[in-house]
Amino acid sequence: MPPADEMKSRTGLKQVTKVSAKELGLRSGAKAFLMGNPNYFGTIPDAPFKPVEKIAASVTFEQVTCVGLNPTIDQLEAVVRVNQTSGYGGALCSAGSREYVRFFVSYDGAATWTDAGMDSFAVHDSAGARPLDFAVNVVAPLNHYWCLFARPAVVRAILSWNTAPTAGDPDYTPIWGNVVTVSVAPRTTKLPPWWEFLENTKVKLPEAVLAQIDLEAPVTLKAAETLSVGELAKTYAGTDVEPHRFLAPAIFDEIGIDAAKASIGIAPVAPIAPLSFGPLIAGPGIGGPVPSIPIPVPVPPIPIPIPKQSPIFQIPELQGIDLAKIIGTLLSTDGDTSYEQLGCIGYDPVEDALVGVLTVKKPNGYSGGPCTAGSVEYVAFWVDWGGGWSYVGTAGVVVHDETIPDGGLRFAVYLPLASTTHRRDCAAGPVEPKVRAILSWSTPPPAGNPDWKPTWGNREETTIQLPVGALSALRPVLDFVSGVSVCDVDQSDGRTTAGDSPFGGVVTISGFIPDAPDVAAPQMRYRVRVSPSGTGAWATLSDPFWVSGTRWIGTTFPESYSQLQTADADGFFPYLVDRNMAGAGYRTVYGDVLYPWQTIALGAGKWDIEVVSKDAGGTEYPAQILQCTDGTFRQLVTIRLDETAPAVALAITEVVHADGTVDPTGPCKRFKLGEKLRGTYAVSDEHLSQIWFELEPASSALGDVPTFSGPTAFPAITTAANGTWELDTGVHVDPVLGLVGPMAACGYVLTLWASDRTITPGGPWRNRDLFGFSLEA
Repeated sequence: MPPADEMKSRTGLKQVTKVSAKELGLRSGAKAFLMGNPNYFGTIPDAPFKPVEKIAASVTFEQVTCVGLNPTIDQLEAVVRVNQTSGYGGALCSAGSREYVRFFVSYDGAATWTDAGMDSFAVHDSAGARPLDFAVNVVAPLNHYWCLFARPAVVRAILSWNTAPTAGDPDYTPIWGNVVTVSVAPRTTKLPPWWEFLENTKVKLPEAVLAQIDLEAPVTLKAAETLSVGELAKTYAGTDVEPHRFLAPAIFDEIGIDAAKASIGIAPVAPIAPLSFGPLIAGPGIGGPVPSIPIPVPVPPIPIPIPKQSPIFQIPELQGIDLAKIIGTLLSTDGDTSYEQLGCIGYDPVEDALVGVLTVKKPNGYSGGPCTAGSVEYVAFWVDWGGGWSYVGTAGVVVHDETIPDGGLRFAVYLPLASTTHRRDCAAGPVEPKVRAILSWSTPPPAGNPDWKPTWGNREETTIQLPVGALSALRPVLDFVSGVSVCDVDQSDGRTTAGDSPFGGVVTISGFIPDAPDVAAPQMRYRVRVSPSGTGAWATLSDPFWVSGTRWIGTTFPESYSQLQTADADGFFPYLVDRNMAGAGYRTVYGDVLYPWQTIALGAGKWDIEVVSKDAGGTEYPAQILQCTDGTFRQLVTIRLDETAPAVALAITEVVHADGTVDPTGPCKRFKLGEKLRGTYAVSDEHLSQIWFELEPASSALGDVPTFSGPTAFPAITTAANGTWELDTGVHVDPVLGLVGPMAACGYVLTLWASDRTITPGGPWRNRDLFGFSLEA
């Protein structure tokens, strides 16, 4: 295990500080403060609102500690450390709060970014061990290149407590939370299309040959090969990769790692006697028993257990190398972290999975480059539920020799936990087991030894917290609609309790079936029905749809998959998920999606959603009855739909000349610089969120936009916003520079935008109205 100061340096962790009463008070009142002043904490650059209490990226309460990529399934992982026992919005039996993490990916050294999506989890006040380590993940839109042209990507994770980081904003500054940027290595493609092959290799083919090639068709390449010992010796000649590193897989294959270590006296030592007390030592102020310190006596080494006739001694490239010395060095190596190191482990409460993030530190020493089979970093997990360590399983990730940016390359592993039988009701208090993980390069840790020491790698431990709520086997849980917990949907009106938002477009219905049979057994099935609220006129949702996920069934490593879900004659779909590692393997569905309900044609109104399951014998199971933290219950969920964008009307009505006179006017007119333009606006929507102006080109307008006569955002506006606006083309107020102007002589387009609060896959419904005009000097 690395020393504490190395751990702190490696992970970037700050010392957990005792929370001050002032910061705790600011945190509990944050929502109200921000409603009155969006820049209350000073995190919005160039905002017209002055900050009151400056807090930015505080990690007193929570912190992203590690970020990595599982390249096999394009899954980005972040481990989030929760430091305190309070400050999270309430106890386990209350609503609590949420930790949000948004991911971004860059392929040009962080010059530009692609929003890769967001994940979140609930957090509460609770007594017990601290810190707790949680995890979140997204499946990222990564680029994959041919192995000869492999390149790292840069990933940024932004953690923000109780306020989701703004979509598309990689420079978002959280109030509580932090930002972590790392380098990752997306998997390479083994079958590049011909056009990419020719472009990257700069190969020029005759036109007659090109005419016979389908440039979109893949180039057939041979499978990645494992380099032989001789090839590795040549590869690492002249590098700092030690022979005992690249020879380790072959040597351990030959003799077995644990047997080999025992044979030369590394593992067994003479028993150590209990401490005994010697005679008292006389002298002023000195007295009491003095322990006699026993000295371990190692077992005399046995000769290296590889016979000289072994094939490894016959390899020409190894002639002249002292193999006995190399093997001795190898067998005496324990916990070397110079090549790779496990940095963080955590628990994903949404997907019920364990996560580990490791760093690959060197450019060489991983058994070959991206076009070879490389080598494997294994991470084995154990959980202590209170009765000692219980083995969960071992995950792995393939690594290669490749360019290493500053800070190394970050990889992640993912392993389902299947913890539902250990969960309990919130009133019984938290379930907080300990988790141990062992990283080992090239050799998987033995399942029966949680104290095993790897040759290369290290061990990490943490405490995790399970979601609350005891669950019944095989009864489905309907827990999310479009990413919103069913307990966060007000059943009286079908809108969210936070933000008063309806749903629309596509409502993604998510849930799971506890203790579903193993993937090798006959599958459970489930049915989703909807009804206009309170009518009981149920309609089965049975149109086919695609799901994607991860599976590890009869393969060396987990793999991504997609599958068309088709209902049977009774409207039941097969339930694909199995998180139990003890069977034939595991299988997940991203987002635990049960059905993507297309609602665009339904208009406004309240609807009830129901889920039931059915086993292979035909027995049907109603959904679990969930007790929410506000004391209400859910078995089905009622939501409100809104499928209509806001109505927007914008008009220009008058111009104020430089001498103060006023004339009526209209759109598509010419005006003089320095004049003031005035008009009206009217916006309406059942769930109005905000209105704003855009004036283009913004560079010519110096960023100026008209001012409104009334409020512009929810909750000050709810269903309508109307009034007057004014644009001063001569002078505007810049929050940094003060008075600036005039605008440039140019043609302009003024647009009034409005958005509502509807939760849809593409964001809230929006609409606009606009007109053009020009300014002359």
